[in-house]
Amino acid sequence: MRLRALLVLGTAAVILLAGCTAEPTSKPEPTTSASVSETSTPTPTPEPITAPEPAFDVTCDDVAAEMLALVGEPSTPVAPALSVVSTMSWIPGPAQYMFQRAGGIACSAGDEARNWEVTIVPDAQAVIEGATERQGYHGEQATCGAGMCSFEFPDGDVLLSAIVYDPALTAADSARADEAMRRLAAAAATTVHDVDQVGSDIVGAPCERFITEQQVSELVGEESVLFNDFGGWGIPAEVYQVVNGSRICYFTSAGGDLGSISSHLMITALPAGAWAFDTLTGTPTEVEGADAAKASTGVHGESILDVHVGMDWVRVMTYDDGSGASDPSPLAAAVVRSLTIGQPAPQ
Repeated sequence: MRLRALLVLGTAAVILLAGCTAEPTSKPEPTTSASVSETSTPTPTPEPITAPEPAFDVTCDDVAAEMLALVGEPSTPVAPALSVVSTMSWIPGPAQYMFQRAGGIACSAGDEARNWEVTIVPDAQAVIEGATERQGYHGEQATCGAGMCSFEFPDGDVLLSAIVYDPALTAADSARADEAMRRLAAAAATTVHDVDQVGSDIVGAPCERFITEQQVSELVGEESVLFNDFGGWGIPAEVYQVVNGSRICYFTSAGGDLGSISSHLMITALPAGAWAFDTLTGTPTEVEGADAAKASTGVHGESILDVHVGMDWVRVMTYDDGSGASDPSPLAAAVVRSLTIGQPAPQ
């Protein structure tokens, strides 16, 4: 593994969307001597958590240069994160930075009309094998068609995935687009080096570590269940759930099929992701027990509370659609309490 665990406080997880793992074990607290002198040097303030170091020497600047030559200037600044344009509902927020935690990079730019996204992640073989086992990887892709190019292939110890949408693209662009993507992958593969991964108590933690079905039911006033029938897989799911040990915790009404259930709550997280939390805009607010919290609204009217708890970033999102919970505050407070104090005793 090129990604080395540093102060790993939790257990790693290899799960399906429907699975959970055991509670992570805690790190023993260090002991101190009772005879510490009054003149002893004070314990230094912990350094702030910074963005993880990529496991190779390719950056979003390098990606942007290749994409500029391929499809021209994007309509938005290049973001060091996954795109939120027409993406899966669990991506916006902590999951946008999943590739950085895994020692990789994610770069994106553009709008609904023209956009692109490129990711590169180390430990390609492990990622591919895991995704293949879960029917989420079906071999190399490298093609352009009417208005779109799609790439997914390994080079040495890295795996590159890319998607480009531009109405001007045709099959005739396949060769030059392929050359651009392979230059990026080769540059990453030839500069791979070991990096440390900061540990976290929430790595591998099941959804019940954040909040239980009973708690959600009590707070929304309706019987709620943890929804597991997501279906599908892919490299992002492999990196988020397996490499990073994060969770998609989606609570819905207990009855009905997918088309008729009510959405109550979704929780996503980035272990040791306080560095990314600090990049959020949102409105600063208070959530008891959290180091910081920011409120915002999703593109479909969702109510969002992002909380910074210790080293971690957790997103609590509710759905004001007339059937779900409109206010995420009590749910976020329950999540923070669970992470900082523990679950309350069963009633």
